[in-house]
Amino acid sequence: MNTAISPENPDAASHSDSDLDCTAFVLVADQLQKQFQPSGQPAFMALNGVSFSVPKGCVFCILGPNGAGKTTLIRILTTITRASGGRARVLGLDLEKQSVAIRQQLGVLFQENHYNRYLSLWQNLELHAQLHGLSPKQYKPRAEALLQAVGLYPRRHDPIDQLSGGMQRKFALVRALLHSPSLLFLDEPTTGLDPQARREVWQTIETLRQQNTTIILTTHYLEEADRLSDRILMLKNGSVVAEGTPTQLKQAISKQNSYRILLRTPLATHYSQLFAERLAPQSDHRFQVMDDYTLHLHGPAPGTFWDLVSQVASQDLRHAGLDEADLEAVFMAMAGQQDAASFDKAATFNALSSVVKNASVVDNGSARNNHLPEAER
Repeated sequence: MNTAISPENPDAASHSDSDLDCTAFVLVADQLQKQFQPSGQPAFMALNGVSFSVPKGCVFCILGPNGAGKTTLIRILTTITRASGGRARVLGLDLEKQSVAIRQQLGVLFQENHYNRYLSLWQNLELHAQLHGLSPKQYKPRAEALLQAVGLYPRRHDPIDQLSGGMQRKFALVRALLHSPSLLFLDEPTTGLDPQARREVWQTIETLRQQNTTIILTTHYLEEADRLSDRILMLKNGSVVAEGTPTQLKQAISKQNSYRILLRTPLATHYSQLFAERLAPQSDHRFQVMDDYTLHLHGPAPGTFWDLVSQVASQDLRHAGLDEADLEAVFMAMAGQQDAASFDKAATFNALSSVVKNASVVDNGSARNNHLPEAER
C-alpha cells in the first residue's frame, strides 16, 4: 500500500491485500471511499480515497471540520458501516471479510452513551462481558480494577441514571475497556464534560498510552488533540489534507523569524516605536500590537532580535521567544477560514502537503513506510 498521501496525489495506486502489511501497524487503510445516495438527491462522497496507517501503541487523532467525514470513517473502521470502495486491515484482519473477528477485538466509545439506563453499573458490565463471551472469573477482577481506577467502584450498584454526565462518560470508557480490546476507538470522549472531568478522562487516556494501548481519537477540542496525540490526521470534505505529529503540523505553518514579546508593563505601543527606530535601516520587518502587554514582531534574524530585546526592553520584559503556530492555526488553515490578509493560504496548503509527503518518521523512531515493498517506497 502507498501511504504517501497528499492533496496533490489523491489517486494513489492500490495494491493487493498482501501489501497491506500490519507488522508495525495496528490499522492500515488504503483509498477508503464512502458514497451516499439520499432519496431524490444527487449522490455525494463522504470519503474520497482516505489512506493512512496507525502505528502500534500510539494515540492517533482524526481532526476535521463538521462534515469532513470523521464519523463516517470511524463507523467504517468499527465495522458498523461498509465502505463503498478501498480496503483496510485492522489488527491484521481484512475489514471486508473478517469484520466479526475484528469487532470482537475492538473497544468503542461513541459520541453518545449506549447502555441500559435501568440497570446498575455492575449489571451493565456483566451484560457487556457476556456479549463478549467472558466468564465471571475473567471479567470480575478487571471490572473491579477499572471501576476503582476511575473512582466509580463505590457506585457500582447504583443505576446509571443516578450518575452525573461526567461519571457516565467515565463509565462508558470502563465498559469499552472491559474485554481488554487490542484497539480502542474514542469518538469525542470529553464532549459535554466540565473541565475537571475532561482532565480526568485525559489522565485515563495518558495512562492507557503508557500501557501501550493503541487509541484512535476524534475530538473538537484542539487543546485535547495537541496534548494527547502522537499523530494527527486531518480531513476536509472527505479527503486527507495533512498528517503528521502535532509538532510537524505546527512547524509547517510557523512563519520564519516571527516572535512574540510579553511585557510586564502596558507599554507595547511604546516599545513597537522604539523597535521600529532601531530597525529602520533594515527592510521587511513588521510589528503588531496585540494588546497593551503583547507585541508581535516579524522580520529580523534571531541574533538581531535577541540583541534588540536585550538592549531596548530588558527591564520591562516578561517573556520573548519564537511565535510558533498552534494547532488551532493549523486547523483554521486546513479549513480555509484564515484571514487572507494575515495568512498565505496557498503557502500553508503547500506546507501541509509537504508534511504529508515528508513526515515519514514516527515518534518511536520507526519509519512509516517500512511496510511497503521496496519498489513502492
